[in-house]
Amino acid sequence: KNRLVIEDDFFIFPLKFDWFSNIRIFFIKTFQKKCQFMQAEIITIGDEILLGQTVDTNSAWIGSELADLGIPVYQITSIADTADHIVSALKEAIRRSHLVFVTGGLGPTNDDITKSTLADFFGTTLEIHEPTLEKIKAYFASRDREVLPTNIQQAALPKSAKVIPNDHGTAAGMWFEEDHAIVISMPGVPYEMKAMMKDTILPEVEKQFSTINLYRKTL
Repeated sequence: KNRLVIEDDFFIFPLKFDWFSNIRIFFIKTFQKKCQFMQAEIITIGDEILLGQTVDTNSAWIGSELADLGIPVYQITSIADTADHIVSALKEAIRRSHLVFVTGGLGPTNDDITKSTLADFFGTTLEIHEPTLEKIKAYFASRDREVLPTNIQQAALPKSAKVIPNDHGTAAGMWFEEDHAIVISMPGVPYEMKAMMKDTILPEVEKQFSTINLYRKTL
């Protein structure tokens, strides 16, 4: 008889026909993804935060938005804009959480290395993303400013990432999937990050994952 067995967090359906195995695997993975209790982490990148020159308001806003979806934030980490710090923070966050939000380090200056570090971390390469390049050109044309080579390089994005458009600036966001975790990288400019979250990221998170309502009370 066909039966439902819960074994090591997998739902196993012993089925009679081999041709059904692909459908069974798809159902198992989809059911797990929809029913798991989501947990998020936030990583903020930038020496200006660590030096106290900039207050990290992004994390508070992201945490509030996620709480409204029923997704608790497990940890917030602020790190320097170095490859070692970024890789170490990502490894730890992916080990603990399903959703990892990264802000900062996507500017056109040489010390903004988040994008290249993410490409290395996920085993991919950077390539010019034409829609993003056209957006950058239009952005500068509307301000009657010249597009510099450093601005063009902002359109070089990791091949394996889903590109998140930035309608208010030149740094596109990136969506990576790694095993059980999703890593989302956004610019550190608050109004650019918030627009990405509201327009693209939060609707996609709601679509991919079932969420619950969290009720908070201050005692």
